[in-house]
This record gives sequence, structure tokens and C-alpha cells, in this order.
Amino acid sequence: MMNPVLRREAITSLRGWKNYAVVTFYILMMAMGAGLFFYGSVFQSYRYSFDPQSMVYLYITLAAIQMALIVLSVPALTAGSISGERERQTLDLLLVTKLSPLSIVVGKLLSSMAFVLLLIVSTLPVFSIVFYFGSLGIDSLLTLICFTLTTAFMLGGISVFFSCIYRKTVVSIMLVYIVTGVLCFGTLILVLMPLMVRGDGQVNAVATLLKIIPNPGVGFFSLIDNQIGTNILNRGLYLYAISSNNSFLYWAVSNLWLLHMAFQLVVGFVFAALAAALINPMGEHGSKQKSAKTKKKKSEA
Repeated sequence: MMNPVLRREAITSLRGWKNYAVVTFYILMMAMGAGLFFYGSVFQSYRYSFDPQSMVYLYITLAAIQMALIVLSVPALTAGSISGERERQTLDLLLVTKLSPLSIVVGKLLSSMAFVLLLIVSTLPVFSIVFYFGSLGIDSLLTLICFTLTTAFMLGGISVFFSCIYRKTVVSIMLVYIVTGVLCFGTLILVLMPLMVRGDGQVNAVATLLKIIPNPGVGFFSLIDNQIGTNILNRGLYLYAISSNNSFLYWAVSNLWLLHMAFQLVVGFVFAALAAALINPMGEHGSKQKSAKTKKKKSEA
């Protein structure tokens, strides 16, 4: 059976105009990116000609735009899932139903994931331009969709977690963006700092991998790098890494995007479980809230 929270969210979201506006804006951004690419490829060339082999760069452009839009939109879509229920004073009604806290959190998270999947599916006609010229296979697009969904799942889990802690939706959204910035830029700073301190361009391979695996940008670049066969990231890590002849280490460098997807799934599940524990009325957090409400009522009396 479908999760009741997911069913309710799906019905209520279809009644408003905001989701349709988001889908329209999303498709327009993707179409605009494709249009600008064609303009730069055809009208800016010397003979106003078109090279079908350049379609692989259109795929990279569309994939990058889609990844950026998903990273920016998921916190805004998910960070108000629990805090919005508090603001509408309906969270207690959900908690007194037969649904477990984990079911509530999973329903909220799946509703956001369903909308993200809708956004991705809506852009398939734009991506079909690439496959018309035969630059890449359908398996590459399916892999990209799976990678994008795992990224959205991780950000959604973090967003639901902060939404359980803070009552203000704006605070939750800002904190998720801060965490995303740390994952995207903070990990790169941790990688570059030893290079700047040592000055010899040599770093420990295992430590470098552990630092860049959580980075969504590096994971995305590793996936695209693997799909189009440039191997820029692989050569860079092989060149600057000091390591022994470790077969797993070389496999990890070549398949960094797989490790990043596994990391995203683990982080998403962990934060979803923590969010369920936070709103559990029978747990430690819930008992503290109940005792605080009791003390407040006694003081008012």
C-alpha cells in the first residue's frame, strides 16, 4: 500500500499552482541551456556549420544544469516538511495516528523524491536531442538519473532532519544550503590545503579520497568523466597521489562516482532515521517536549 503521507502530499500538491510553476521554470532553464549551446555551436562558428560530435558537450551542459537545479531546489522543497506541519499545528495530529514517526518521515521524503523524479522526467524531451545524434547511449542517461536521485535523497534526508529540529522553515533551508556548501567547497579546501602547505604536489591517496568522496561536484565530475572517456580526474589523482600498489585504491579512483552514490544513500538513511527519532513522542526528545509542556501549563496555572 502507498504511504498515507505520500498519498496525501501527492493529492494536495496537485491542487496548487506552485509545483506546476516550478516544473515550467525547470523545463525553461533546461531548454534555454540547450538553446544557448546551439547558438554558440552554430552561429558563433566560422562557417555557420554544425558538428554532430559536439552533442556530447550538450549532454554535459544539460547534466550540469540539471544537477545544479536539483541541488538548489531540493532543500527548498523538503526543509519545510516537518516545520510546516508545526506551523500549521498539524504535526500532533500526525503523531497520534497509527503511523510511526519513521513512516511520517519516509512519506515526507518520498513525496519530495517523487517531485524530483517528475522534474527529471519532464526534461527527457530536451535530453532526447542528444540521443538523436547518437552521442551517448540510454544507459548513460539512466546512470545520470540514478546519480541525481541519490543526490536528492541525501539532501532531502538532511533537510527533513533540520526541519525536525527547527520550527522555522527558513532556518532549515539556510542550514541545508550551508551543509551543501561545506560538502561542495569545504572538502575541496581540505584537499588543497596540504598541497599548499607541502608545496611538492604530493598528497596521501587514501586521505584525498576520503575527503572528496562526500563532494557532490567531484562525484558528478567523476561520472561525466567516466561516461565520455576523458579520464581527467583519474589522471589527476594518479599523478598527484602517493600510494602503494593497492588494487582497490585504483578501482576507487576509477569509480569515484559509485562510492559517492553509496555515501549519499548511507547519509540519507541515517538522517532520515535521526529525524524519525526526533519527532518520536515516545522517545527521549518527545518526553522532554512533553515534560516542558507540562511545566509550562503548571506555571500558567
